[in-house]
Amino acid sequence: SRTVPEAVLEAIGTAEIYFGWGISRDLFLAAGRLRWAHSGAAGARASLFDEMLDSQVIFTNSAGVYAEPLAEWTIASMAYFARGLDVAVSARADDGWPYDGMAAHGHPLRELRGSTVAVVGYGGIGRAIGMKAMALGMNVLAGFSRDGAPVPPGATDTFGPRDLDAALAESHYVVLSLPETTATRGLIGAEELGRMRPDAVLMNLSRGGIVDEDALVDAIRSGGIRGAALDVFREEPLPADSPLRDLDNVLITPHAGSVSPRFWERQTDLMVENVGHYLCGGRMRNVVDKVRGY
Repeated sequence: SRTVPEAVLEAIGTAEIYFGWGISRDLFLAAGRLRWAHSGAAGARASLFDEMLDSQVIFTNSAGVYAEPLAEWTIASMAYFARGLDVAVSARADDGWPYDGMAAHGHPLRELRGSTVAVVGYGGIGRAIGMKAMALGMNVLAGFSRDGAPVPPGATDTFGPRDLDAALAESHYVVLSLPETTATRGLIGAEELGRMRPDAVLMNLSRGGIVDEDALVDAIRSGGIRGAALDVFREEPLPADSPLRDLDNVLITPHAGSVSPRFWERQTDLMVENVGHYLCGGRMRNVVDKVRGY
């Protein structure tokens, strides 16, 4: 773990508000007057140590800042597989001309319009994905951590934990956009992958620990699913000897799905708005439920 510089530990001693990329336990313990901590990251798990959980300190994150670029990453990844670009890229490496693989009987190509996507985790990022997918004519299943949630904007239907299996079996694309918690760690394993359609694509843009990577490799190698688009991994950087690197129908990006030239514009807008809410006692955006972890 990184050592916090003494100057930073000293500076936070009298601070009431902290903005940073998460907050370490050492930094938190040095902040005797802290009332609000904001993280520029979307995830919160690393900052939810026991002392933070037991405190009255408000903790906010920047999940909404990443919604637009991650939604675009998702749409781009769905189109990549829908139009068989993985087949084209693989053939190019061998100087091939994969017309039959992309157009003959049994080809993997499909149209996004009319396809079904299950968005597992329908927060700010999930909703941005749903809105864009619906605009393309897709059927959007919005997944929540509770059963019986009302249908939100950007979705055609919802599902809860009890209906996850049915959503997996129905969907051509399964998008994971939920936080990693004790309840979601290992959520997608061999059984869940076995319930997916053989022409389905798994897409993970949240945290690597939510997917059993060994089971995913087995499912792809056996033809159990069409492929996967992955921006996050159990270990990062992804090891050079990871079998995921050897699979032509796995799209790998280096945890860069949220990168955008508009990042600081959105981040600054969020911080300025929340400072205003904080000073006047208003309702702040992106307050993390420290017990639930998001």
